[in-house]
Amino acid sequence: MGIFRFLLPGLKDTWKVVALSILGATTFWFFNAMNKSYDTRVDYPLSYTFAEDSVVVLDPLAKQIKIDVTSGGWNLIRKTLRINAIPINIPLDNPTEIKFLTRSSLIPMISDQLDGLRLIYVVTDTLFFNIEEKVTRKLPVYVDSVTIPLSQSYRMVSPISCNLDSAIVSGPKSTMLQMPAYVQVDFSNMSIDENFDEELGYLVDEHVNVQPAEATIKFQVAKYLAREISIPLELLDFPQDSSAYLADNNIVLYYTIKEEDEDEVNASDFSVTADYSMRNMNDSTVAPILMYAHEKALDIVLGSDRVKLIFPEIQ
Repeated sequence: MGIFRFLLPGLKDTWKVVALSILGATTFWFFNAMNKSYDTRVDYPLSYTFAEDSVVVLDPLAKQIKIDVTSGGWNLIRKTLRINAIPINIPLDNPTEIKFLTRSSLIPMISDQLDGLRLIYVVTDTLFFNIEEKVTRKLPVYVDSVTIPLSQSYRMVSPISCNLDSAIVSGPKSTMLQMPAYVQVDFSNMSIDENFDEELGYLVDEHVNVQPAEATIKFQVAKYLAREISIPLELLDFPQDSSAYLADNNIVLYYTIKEEDEDEVNASDFSVTADYSMRNMNDSTVAPILMYAHEKALDIVLGSDRVKLIFPEIQ
């Protein structure tokens, strides 16, 4: 490097001059170019004016519109970069009645609001609107116990508590007309296997608003077990001479019991009677009858609804 400085002592200063000359020429060209007019296509921001509190917007409103404009370079840069770009305002005096605005309707609105730009052409053909009148009603809050998603073998063992008896429901008129006369609590995507105490929303359309937004639901659950037990049949009015007797003196009984109460139940807590006077001689059977059961045993089912009678003398 020292050799180059020795051979060309003015090289460093020469490069500085060249660099400054290029920078100056580029700057002059850029500023000169920015002062010229250009045609370009831009996505221009939109805003809307309407009574938002009294309506519901069902489909999102277009946030921008594509237009061809002409202007000086500086304006185009500012608008393209959204610098001081005031959105074009679209007034909707009757938003529930207006379904669309065509290009011919949009041209005068846009032309009057383009600051520093001149409109050449509106590329976007149509702006569509889906806006409905908002309807507000006070509806009772409903908890459907049948739809509560309990885990397998679990049951509710307490009343359902809800902190709300009603809510203010608002939404588009068409949706509100189709709603039931209540707002239902939403238990979707749950599998409940413990005592419940949570805040839940509602089963409503996405455009429907409910206030308060959540209801506090409480109830208790317990696990129930399916069990079976074999017990002796109690005979009633059977012949003392054994001229008729049962093919099987025991019967299986099925029941459901809360897990924590399982040990409280045994065979002596049940009674099933076979009454000979109620025999059916067409098929030589008698129907067993449940006389009593443990108070905590639920869903009791007898293993057989007919018991075969044996008549030794006939055989």
